[in-house]
Amino acid sequence: MQTRSTTMKSLFIVEADVMSRTFWVFGMVFLGGCLAPIDHEKRAAVAELDRRYQAMVPNIESYGPGGKIVLDVAYQVLREGRAEGKWSLVGLEDLWVESIQEGRTLYNDPDRRWGMTSAKETKDMLGQNTVGVWQLTVDNIKNKYGLPYGVRSDWSNAQVLDFCHEHPEIQGRMIADYVQEAYTKYGRRSPYGIQRYFWLEGYVRGWIGQGEWDKSVLATPPDRDWKKLTPEMKADTGFYAKQIVLGWRGNSRGLLYWLWVTGDQEGIREVLRIWRDQRVMVWDDQKNDAVRTERPGLFAIQPDNLKYVEPPSSCRDDLAQLVQEVLAEKIH
Repeated sequence: MQTRSTTMKSLFIVEADVMSRTFWVFGMVFLGGCLAPIDHEKRAAVAELDRRYQAMVPNIESYGPGGKIVLDVAYQVLREGRAEGKWSLVGLEDLWVESIQEGRTLYNDPDRRWGMTSAKETKDMLGQNTVGVWQLTVDNIKNKYGLPYGVRSDWSNAQVLDFCHEHPEIQGRMIADYVQEAYTKYGRRSPYGIQRYFWLEGYVRGWIGQGEWDKSVLATPPDRDWKKLTPEMKADTGFYAKQIVLGWRGNSRGLLYWLWVTGDQEGIREVLRIWRDQRVMVWDDQKNDAVRTERPGLFAIQPDNLKYVEPPSSCRDDLAQLVQEVLAEKIH
């Protein structure tokens, strides 16, 4: 709830041969000196992204062919971004797990995969309509994140929706911008950095996310009418950011699972340390933003929080060991 199709030709481009993309991305062609080769650091970033993608692909069969389309869009967007030196804080795992949480039911419906979902369908607590598997709000696209990519603020909602439907790669770029901005400001994969994807102000003020962490993040309004939601209903909801990291009953494959799939133990440790050491943030009305305090946040991931992690058991065992190690670091 951020305040939160391509043409067939475009889809074929997304599915294009990786080798032909490699030659383009590496830019090892000089046209009269106009194009410089990508530097070593960027080449290394592209190669690492390729490795992660190849590790993830065998683990996405259960999401159907539409899931592969979505993963490929995220991959190609980030691949081009890596070559451009963009989105250094955004991993393929981040974009993929957000799409699972927000839009996996849309993966295998070509008309809806990149189209609009209404507030009634999504139970959006602010009555916002959203677009695509990453559920960007129409207002966010029209007024900020779409502007660098050709969207105009004076467009009608219908024009915005048509544009987004025809350009899934731009949906990927917009969400990469969104996540990079959140991580830069609030900490990479931190509780508040991830929560910003959903609704940061609402969480910081205590309007949402005050129930058990693994409850649904969406309150169910009477007659499915979001206008009938009470403050108590909104507050008694789950903690979105923690569900993204750990998974929950609605999705057993959270961020830690996908980092395990890509063999990124240090990335897992980094997430666990950030959550362990996170300080409380409060809402500053003058800044209209969340500001850090020195109060302990009590966000540390505990072993019993891994109860939803999908088999194989080796994944859960490995994560449990890392959780224990990171908790022990603080004690010593």
